[in-house]
Amino acid sequence: MNYYLLFAIIAISSLVVKGLFLCFIPLRKVTPFFEKILRYIPPAALAALVVPSLVYSKGSAGIAISFPRILAGTIAFLVALKSRNIFVTIVSGMILLWIFSFAIHF
Repeated sequence: MNYYLLFAIIAISSLVVKGLFLCFIPLRKVTPFFEKILRYIPPAALAALVVPSLVYSKGSAGIAISFPRILAGTIAFLVALKSRNIFVTIVSGMILLWIFSFAIHF
């Protein structure tokens, strides 16, 4: 099968699913109950993306904890709480990860 056709079908179906959700939202404001629930979606998605990279599976031995990653992630979390800026958080986390990885392994 042509891979470009497959990618196009997947992309269009993804857009249709997301578009249908937006089409059925009423024009009036969402209820406060749903606003309260929807407020927790971005932190949950971010945690689902970040935590596996901090604690990652390494072969058949199970879960391997990387001290430089945990330390850099913790400090980046504190930077995020203080600065409230995603760019500063990402840059500081990456720089700290590089520094800690180099300092601990060498």
